[in-house]
Amino acid sequence: MNEKHSEIESLLLEWESGTLSEADLARLQMLLKEDPEARQLYVQWQMLSTAFELQSQGVSSTTPSNLPTMATSRSLSWASVAGLALAACVLLSVGLVWSLWYAGSGTSGSFRVIATPNDGAPQETTSQGIAILTRLVEPAWPQGQKARQVGEALTSGRFQLNEGLAQIEFFCGATIVLEGPADIDLQSSSHALVRTGKIRATVPPAARGFSLDTEQMKVVDLGTEFGLSVSADSVDVQVFDGEVELHPQAKDVRRITTGQGVRLRNSGDLTDLAMQPDEFVDITELESLSEQQDQQHYHQWKTWSDAIRGDDRLVTHYAFDQLNDWQRRLACDVVPDNRDLDGAIIGAKVAPGRWPQKGSLEFKQPADRVRVNIPGEFTSLTFACWTRIDSLDRMFNSLFLTDSYDKGEPHWQILDTGQLYFSVRPVDRATKNGPKDFKALSPSFWNPSLQGKWIHLAVTCDWDSRTIIHYLNGRELSRHVVPAEQMPDSAQIGTASIGNWELPTLPNAAFAVRNLNGRIDEFMIFSSALSPEEIQDIYDHGKP
Repeated sequence: MNEKHSEIESLLLEWESGTLSEADLARLQMLLKEDPEARQLYVQWQMLSTAFELQSQGVSSTTPSNLPTMATSRSLSWASVAGLALAACVLLSVGLVWSLWYAGSGTSGSFRVIATPNDGAPQETTSQGIAILTRLVEPAWPQGQKARQVGEALTSGRFQLNEGLAQIEFFCGATIVLEGPADIDLQSSSHALVRTGKIRATVPPAARGFSLDTEQMKVVDLGTEFGLSVSADSVDVQVFDGEVELHPQAKDVRRITTGQGVRLRNSGDLTDLAMQPDEFVDITELESLSEQQDQQHYHQWKTWSDAIRGDDRLVTHYAFDQLNDWQRRLACDVVPDNRDLDGAIIGAKVAPGRWPQKGSLEFKQPADRVRVNIPGEFTSLTFACWTRIDSLDRMFNSLFLTDSYDKGEPHWQILDTGQLYFSVRPVDRATKNGPKDFKALSPSFWNPSLQGKWIHLAVTCDWDSRTIIHYLNGRELSRHVVPAEQMPDSAQIGTASIGNWELPTLPNAAFAVRNLNGRIDEFMIFSSALSPEEIQDIYDHGKP
């Protein structure tokens, strides 16, 4: 991408964020007036913004004659800019239905990728899966297999569990409790192959016909609750309620009902089996074990949290713990106590956190926020938080934003493209000429499977190496080296908001809607750039 494009896009991004200075606005107006290529880029930017807005509202993006432009919410001085682009907008709107632009920034500079569907139809979000993992109790996974997460959509394929318990809900409506060691193949929304392990299946009428296969026999539900145990020597089936149909190899089909059990040996012999329902964990018992696990994990986090409070690098730590609905003060948990660092809760509602025993704040309305005032100057910073994102329905979704975004002030947010965005302003806002802020944009991490799940986000900014690193769930997501001229001498915070932006620069008392749509239940700032190992340690001690 040429230098002119980079400049225009930087100016447009600042305009959208409400941080464009008067001098930069004049520069942008001049470019739009004199350069057709600049006007084309502006129109594409406008169409992208409108398309995201229409998609979030469920409106077709194929009616350009009715498209509202985002310029209508800008200052009056911007009206002349929109007018300059109007003619180009009319010409481009016929052929430009959708542009999805990906913005990145790193050591190699910024880049964009443009993708345009060829049919003009609105693109629906898609997901894959035949079942969902709804509970895990003390799981241990085979070496080399990624750890599964509660809420994960499971696709067809192998599911192995060395130890522990897993509850899987098939899309047909059947639910199984799987006890490790177990090895099964998920084959469809109503069918699985069991190689080894214990399973207790609950199958309501709507899921009748759900089946579990073994190498020796097929077990078909007829509306029931049953247990299946597959070992190297035999296959055991017990019916706790209802009826199942057994299809042994080379043998007649047999039905067994409530209170009956059978054992199929490797020799092919099929014999009756005494009922032993206690051998299989049911959903009620699993729920109790899950609650005990939550309690244990909460206390482990609490012990770690109490210890980290004494870290002399810790600027502020908001644990969001033990909150009450009436409470409008968010305690800062650093040691020694400093009540001046307490936050003011505005609008945000108290909600459950990572565990039922722990609190969080839910940000939903445009006014929801936590106001803080953090003094001091810093030559390195780490921001870390646990958040549950319900939707990225704002162009900028705030994690932590200072009020005025002046020299040395950091901004940390998520774009609606799913990219983490961190920047520190290198010069005073009043400076007419000078370097722009470096926008450290990660690759997009967001996908529909993360919606409503607790994730850990962190970013470090090291002044000595001029390096910004984004982290997701303890792992490095992207690394960016800031040019020397774009790095201020130090950072400062002052008045700021968690989960929102307090004082945007738009006129007429209007403000950009940047509130996070989701929850936060822990927020930390350190006065140094933590190492990757330390970020991983925070994640390991706090993961639900």
